[in-house]
Amino acid sequence: MFAKFKKYLFETDYVLLATILVLACIGIFSIYSAGYNPYTNETDNFYKRQLIWLFLGLVSFFVMSYVNYRKLIRFVPIIYGIGVFILLIVLILGHIKMGAQRWIGIGPFRLQPSEIFKIVWILTLAWLFMDFDGKRLDLLKIIKKSWMLLPPFILVYEQPDLGTSLTYVAVWAMVLFILGVKRHVFVIALLAVIIIIPVGWQHLHDYQQTRVLVFLGLVQDKKGDGYHAEQSKVAVGSGGINGKGFLGGTQAHLSFLPESHTDFIYSVINEEQGLIGGTIVILLFLFLIFKILNIAIKSKEASGKLIAIGVACYVFFQFIVNAGMTVGILPIVGIPMPFVSYGGTSLLSFFTMMGIVNSVQLRRYSITE
Repeated sequence: MFAKFKKYLFETDYVLLATILVLACIGIFSIYSAGYNPYTNETDNFYKRQLIWLFLGLVSFFVMSYVNYRKLIRFVPIIYGIGVFILLIVLILGHIKMGAQRWIGIGPFRLQPSEIFKIVWILTLAWLFMDFDGKRLDLLKIIKKSWMLLPPFILVYEQPDLGTSLTYVAVWAMVLFILGVKRHVFVIALLAVIIIIPVGWQHLHDYQQTRVLVFLGLVQDKKGDGYHAEQSKVAVGSGGINGKGFLGGTQAHLSFLPESHTDFIYSVINEEQGLIGGTIVILLFLFLIFKILNIAIKSKEASGKLIAIGVACYVFFQFIVNAGMTVGILPIVGIPMPFVSYGGTSLLSFFTMMGIVNSVQLRRYSITE
């Protein structure tokens, strides 16, 4: 066992690991800065908590690298069932914060099961489509293989957490698009969206509707529900090319920018490190997605390919949405930037995903071991 672990340790994709570590470190420095008080020269403890979760994430990365991902695929029905059950428990016994019931307390830590379920959903998609034969999917096959999307979507939406629930849908849709669907599916999907939008609009909370209206320019509310978006754009624009320097930002330090250490961490990066710093983060994410897709291409087994594709879709979607909302090209939703935003469960989940991707990489030339 030790010899096997040593072999995998030596063959680990350390470029992949280094990339996510750089992103995580950028996040920790930015979280430190977001919580800095220029009047007292002190900062809050968010960065310390993030460091603890980073350590746990590294442990999870190597543990999941050692575990054969094919064994995980075999137990997907059980893993999925446990995951859905925990999401249900959250709605009954979960900790309530800011009107949302999303967390479960475990000792001094609070876990957000909806973030952990992202791992479950990646494995579930790989399990559902691992018999893919290369032919374009028709509507009946998609329906048969996609019913498992509904329970987690509904349970997380009811927390309420529209942002996370939409990530499940978005990754599912992107995986289907990559696999290929028949033309009539696009037509039906378009008609479904046209029907769902007005129905879904009625079920959105008032603040969610206002955010969309502000984004579309139909409502001017710079001091109310549009405040977050406005202050974020001010922070990004004020950074210029070179930025104001580490701890030199004002939007977060003077409390103009809400949730600066979580949803708007990219605004902090752009204000302090400027266009150059923001561009470096973009390039790091593009490189990371390229690395993951390259592993998918080299894998000789279908479920391994699907796992890597699913993780790449998750990283891409969450990065694009988070960065887009900070610069005003997308409406405000509560989706963190992978590896960078404050959030222990999110950081742990993405490091775990990368560990599973590394497991695929380590076994990419084998279809049995």
